[in-house]
Amino acid sequence: MSESTFAASEARAELYECIRRNVPFDRKAEDALELGKQFLGVENGHLTRIDRETDYWGAIASTDPDDGRFHAGLELDLGRTYCRRTVESDGQISLHDAPEQEWEDDPAFETHGLHCYQGTTLVVDGEPYGTVCFVAEDAREAFADDELLFSELLARLLERELERYRHEAELERQTDLATVLNRVIRHNLRNDMSVIRGHARLMAEELDDDSAGDVVLDHVDSLLELSEKARTLDRIRAAEPDHESIQVSTLVERVAGGVAARYPAASVSVKSDTAVTADVLPSFGRAVEELVENAVEHGGEEPTVTVAVETSPGAVEVRVVDDGPGLPEYEVNVLNAGRESPLLHGSGLGLWLARWVATGHGGSLEATDTDGGTTMTVTVPRTAPTGERRG
Repeated sequence: MSESTFAASEARAELYECIRRNVPFDRKAEDALELGKQFLGVENGHLTRIDRETDYWGAIASTDPDDGRFHAGLELDLGRTYCRRTVESDGQISLHDAPEQEWEDDPAFETHGLHCYQGTTLVVDGEPYGTVCFVAEDAREAFADDELLFSELLARLLERELERYRHEAELERQTDLATVLNRVIRHNLRNDMSVIRGHARLMAEELDDDSAGDVVLDHVDSLLELSEKARTLDRIRAAEPDHESIQVSTLVERVAGGVAARYPAASVSVKSDTAVTADVLPSFGRAVEELVENAVEHGGEEPTVTVAVETSPGAVEVRVVDDGPGLPEYEVNVLNAGRESPLLHGSGLGLWLARWVATGHGGSLEATDTDGGTTMTVTVPRTAPTGERRG
């Protein structure tokens, strides 16, 4: 059996470097086990998955090749391994000479003949998971404290990585499910509402009193608008972040002009003392549009909306001020607190979309309710994070 060729401090430094590498978990585990094998001077290192109820022992990573004795993918009866004692101890088991330590009658020694074994339990998300083991056929001197501490550190780091990869896999699974449900619901909602709208209009034209038909059409149009905003949010979510330096006042004037053209009864004006530039994503314009459009739609028959562009230290502010009835206090609190679910049932998806875009810039969206209306203030940094600016 070989001996360690480097000091404990060097081994720990290399272990941390190994764990930090951006590689798949299997590769990371194999590299860490290989390092442990060399440091401990043993013949093999392996990571196991254990189920005590079914007496299952499986090697999920190993330093052995595919034709090795303890290769990855090997399955054994837990009851004939040293690992059964390790998981029972809920800690470490260290054997430097099994027969000398009176383990010669143990089923594991009788089956595998391993004189040397060092095993540490793994607990993932609060549940027993398996072990990290280092083994050799020949006996050796007793494991030193720094060797036991190294094995403990390696096990804890692999625990953390297993938890991280498990959580990432679950997040990806949930994201995939949400994406599928989102697409199916949006597709069916839009198609079915279009059919309902067509039939409702036909029925309204055939009735003497078409007020009921108008109510149906209004609700259908509202659902179609909601579906379109959901599609917009999905497109923004899927887009690659790509900041671009623009004149915010020019962008705001273009957006405000577009909203005013769609709502001729509204008075929409822009105030900007200076030409303000900022690094923003393409979605920033949509956020401003949602705020201006929301102010117009809820401002009465002839709403007045003012959009002001101002600078603050390191940031740019766009304030949308209306003379409408104002948001209910609980909706202002919900928006400022950033709780999405109540907001979707309150002021609608448009305001949440605007807030989502603002926070994606590292900024914020705040609502201030007064007797004379509502002020929505979106604040974003003037400079994009390093590496995220185009041009």
